[in-house]
Amino acid sequence: MDREQTARNYHNSGINCANSVYSAFSDKVTGTAPAPRSIDGKCGAVLAGEKILSQMGLDTTSFDEKFMEQFGSLKCAELRKAKHPCNILVGEAAKLVEDMM
Repeated sequence: MDREQTARNYHNSGINCANSVYSAFSDKVTGTAPAPRSIDGKCGAVLAGEKILSQMGLDTTSFDEKFMEQFGSLKCAELRKAKHPCNILVGEAAKLVEDMM
């Protein structure tokens, strides 16, 4: 199973967005997932993606740009207002991270 689907499955089982993305990469990262909206109101899936990439020594700028291109924002409130389903955001964040590895 790929990391996108793994993250979606975690989220579907009731795990929050940040933990779902972070847990899909548990073989690559250490520590704990960031809390959703804990930095500038960013989506937890975005924060987790950034943390994973940072721990791997990779640039997060491209990740943020690609996520913005797809969804128009990095902020949870704006994404919800635009009615982007959280499970889609979780899966796409995991896919972007995997593609950047």
